[in-house]
Amino acid sequence: MSYILVVDDEADIRDIFELILKRSFSLEVVLAESGNQAIEVIRTRGVPKVVISDMNMLDGDGVYLFSTMRESGWNVPFILCSTNAKEVQKRYPEMYGVIEKPDIVGPVALMVDSLLKRSSIKLTFVPIRITFLMRLGSTSYDLHMALSDSNFVKVLNAGDAFVVGDASRFQAKNIDYLYLTAADADLFLQSFEKNLSMLSDSARSTSDLTGLSLDSLESVERMARSLGWTPDVLHAAKHAVDLAVKTVSLESNLFRAYKLRLSSGGGHYARHVGLLAFLSCGFCYKLGWVSESTQMKLGLAALLHDLTVDEEVYEDINMWNQAASDLADKTPAVVKYRNHPYEVANLVLSMKNLPPDVDQIILQHHEMRDGLGFPRGLNPNRISPMASVFIIVEDLINFTADAVDLDQSIQDFLKVKESMYSMGNFRKVFEAMRESAKV
Repeated sequence: MSYILVVDDEADIRDIFELILKRSFSLEVVLAESGNQAIEVIRTRGVPKVVISDMNMLDGDGVYLFSTMRESGWNVPFILCSTNAKEVQKRYPEMYGVIEKPDIVGPVALMVDSLLKRSSIKLTFVPIRITFLMRLGSTSYDLHMALSDSNFVKVLNAGDAFVVGDASRFQAKNIDYLYLTAADADLFLQSFEKNLSMLSDSARSTSDLTGLSLDSLESVERMARSLGWTPDVLHAAKHAVDLAVKTVSLESNLFRAYKLRLSSGGGHYARHVGLLAFLSCGFCYKLGWVSESTQMKLGLAALLHDLTVDEEVYEDINMWNQAASDLADKTPAVVKYRNHPYEVANLVLSMKNLPPDVDQIILQHHEMRDGLGFPRGLNPNRISPMASVFIIVEDLINFTADAVDLDQSIQDFLKVKESMYSMGNFRKVFEAMRESAKV
């Protein structure tokens, strides 16, 4: 059977290409992780109609794959994705096309469209891999299940958390895909490309974690040991926070304010935001939400969420949170603290390089499952999955702050807070978090 071969060592990119191609073409899309794996696919399945390949891959890069295919007589249109497209096109003019990363969504659709006939059936629903959804943790769009080729039923609402249990439930029924409406698929692709561009810009920044509190790094490592985290979890968290710091550095005014907070005697602030950033990203990874963009959003929210909060607030954070939850308290200092989620969220919204959803996490980080949080008193069903992670992790940090026996304190937290986090996205996140902590 004819097929399109997609080759990339990043799972998110493979899956997004599959979504783009399935939206418009009726051919099967086959995925490979490296040049050598792609060669085995061709030997097994026959020559594809088109190959779309990344440039840099460890087990056989894009040029190696292209050269091997030509030497083998597999002369099919070859589209390469590279951060240095002009140079590659100059060196290999016989390639059908070269796409400049990170702008991939529109160009790949146009190139394949010039080669293949589009499906005559206009899709109203577009498939998206369950494993992709698992890595993202949620989407901003409703998700549907196919009962037949023409009958779809909604199974998850926009903004619902998507955890391991959800993926397992569908996979147990041999369901590998859920579906977005065609209109939502277009919006999803636009959002993904923006995140990809942001990650690409962040990777080129020279800022690093050196501005964060060393004390917070040590605290993270102690907490990681108590939670039974393996080194790969801690490595992923540090990588995500590093990307978050680099992303903040792209916004000069914001980065200046952030660095000022770190350097102006802000010991409590530096320790708090550092600990919250690392633990949020680590728990995100443990939940199976391993997409870099998802983890980095939590890291960004953690670094920035208290940017306008006075340092003395950290001396008794629980008292300030209780006072701010009492809407009858009009004391100027309390009103200022109650409104800081609005202030920082609006600041984030004004920055062009920051991704969507970060402002929402910041705006919701003091909401509670009983609707008595601030600043808006949201019910739990309106609190996003990532904000739910943020809220639970911050609660864990405050709960264990003075613990003598950290292991026991974490177990106490998971037992004491079970009923508190039993609704909305809190429930899914807390259950998965408890499972990941092996309690």
